Amino acid sequence: MRDFRWMGKPQSWEKDYRSVSLTVEPQMQLPEGPLLLAVTDDDFSCNMTLSSDGNGVFSGVCFYHLDTDFIGVGMSAESLEVHVVIGGYRNYCRIPHIADNTPVTWRMNRRGSQLSIGYSRQGESPVNWVGTFTLPGVERSISFGPYFANEGNEEAKASMSALDYRKET
Repeated sequence: MRDFRWMGKPQSWEKDYRSVSLTVEPQMQLPEGPLLLAVTDDDFSCNMTLSSDGNGVFSGVCFYHLDTDFIGVGMSAESLEVHVVIGGYRNYCRIPHIADNTPVTWRMNRRGSQLSIGYSRQGESPVNWVGTFTLPGVERSISFGPYFANEGNEEAKASMSALDYRKET
């Protein structure tokens, strides 16, 4: 956790070596909302467990290169959202996905310019892969980590725990 830095720092948060909890302000969306990012030039696999409370409150993961180039996939109690921004052109997809607010384990893989994102719920063993993406300019390095968003009009709680990062050789 010590290598992760806030971009869009929340007003209220607590972080230690193994977890982070925060308050997500109302009307915060990716990329303006809280992003907790680390930078790597390695191929890697990373798992992290995220949770958020409330309708319209998303927690998910993001591969971030620039304000104009990023990919984010997140989940709320009622839907899955996918953000793909390349060269400043935004594509957004929301898929109805009824689920409770149990924590979700997100999986991120990087192999060169190939960026994969998937998830599983507690008690599920296979990873549900959302997709494999590419972004311009990420062959040398990429920022990655969790994001949190809140469409509502009230503050909401969210958290990250169980971070597992593995460098691939």
